[in-house]
Amino acid sequence: MDAQTVRQMLEYLYGFPMQLFWPLLIFFLPLRKKKRWYLYLPVPALLLAALVGLGMLVIPRIPWSEHIGPLYFAMHYCLVFAAYGIGLRLMTGAGVKEIAYCLVCAYMAEHIVYCWTSLGAYVLGNPVWWDEWYVLWGVGLMVYLSIYLGFARRICRDGQYPFSALRSLTLFAFAMAVMFFLSIKLQDMGLAWLHSIYTLLLTTILMTEEANSAEQLRLQDEANARERLEATYRAQYELSKENIALINRKSHDLRRQVAALHAVGTPQEQAEVIAEIEQAVEIYDRSFQTGSRALDTALMQAALMCSQNSIELSAVADGRLLGFIRSVDLYTMLSNILDNAIEANLRIPDAARRSIHLSVHERRGLVMLQCENPYEGEITMKDGLPVTVKDDKLNHGIGTRSIASTAAAYGGTLRIDPSDGMYILRIIFQPPDTNQD
Repeated sequence: MDAQTVRQMLEYLYGFPMQLFWPLLIFFLPLRKKKRWYLYLPVPALLLAALVGLGMLVIPRIPWSEHIGPLYFAMHYCLVFAAYGIGLRLMTGAGVKEIAYCLVCAYMAEHIVYCWTSLGAYVLGNPVWWDEWYVLWGVGLMVYLSIYLGFARRICRDGQYPFSALRSLTLFAFAMAVMFFLSIKLQDMGLAWLHSIYTLLLTTILMTEEANSAEQLRLQDEANARERLEATYRAQYELSKENIALINRKSHDLRRQVAALHAVGTPQEQAEVIAEIEQAVEIYDRSFQTGSRALDTALMQAALMCSQNSIELSAVADGRLLGFIRSVDLYTMLSNILDNAIEANLRIPDAARRSIHLSVHERRGLVMLQCENPYEGEITMKDGLPVTVKDDKLNHGIGTRSIASTAAAYGGTLRIDPSDGMYILRIIFQPPDTNQD
């Protein structure tokens, strides 16, 4: 192997890692990163430098043949992927399969840019100016920006790429087979333009299918989380009905015992003991009579939590107006609403500002359910629903979507208006002619 070949191989060692860096960057940006991840930035560069040094030592000693070239390039690709993969692992903590997924997608994106530049050169008749850096960078920038906005950012959810091992392996095999071996063969045959056309078509189809699969996976995960949440509320509803009925009976008995204390002890002792007992059981003796057992249970349960956290809870509600909603569904929806309101109140440092007001009334043949509570901070809305502020966005934020889903199932329309520090949730129902439990 002559010196010119060695120089070309070394240039390639420098070239491909840089070509892969930019598309890998667009798949790295949406990932959730470790704290101080930037400290690991030199790691891929050091590993790649080691590869270049290794190439300088090994390549001149390789007995060259037409079979060695493709094998060498394949090994080089794997080593470059490994260097970047280690860097991704150190900076993001992602698993091996997710890192492989990012690397393959980045390679696909890099090859798409290559196909566009090759196809452009073929169509334009290989003009000299087409190989200028500003043209190549311009094409790359447009392609990578499109892939980032339309694919990478779209499929990455909560800093992770949803995938399955089978799909990742299939994608890897497809990318390597189509974009590596076939590209070399068609270039040798002088048909690079044909390779560019079918690769662009196949990668576009593949990335579209990947994006659709990721969206379906997201919707399925949300549906499963919502089912788990609703199952929890159903079990909680049955338990709450029994517990609250027992608490009410015990509190009434305790009040009768308090009355008996008036006959013993000094007046001052009686007053102190009675005041302590009455304060302790006041909340348990409070019951709601709205005409809906599900609404009464949800309110009573919320009242217990509000009492413990200095939240003023008030309700003006005719529960009979919601009789067309199944008890379990109504309890689940109301519990979600009240739980969210309580959680928002807990973020308010000033206990004097904490409050929840629930109302259910009829207006012009429509049934309106409304919950109002103050809040702290900023609320971001997306598609008419608030975006959760918690890190685990899959399992949080499901409650509001569950409220919207239940309301829609009974012909209701959910509207949320956070303004001037007051969060107003309103559901407007068109009740059916006949009610059902």
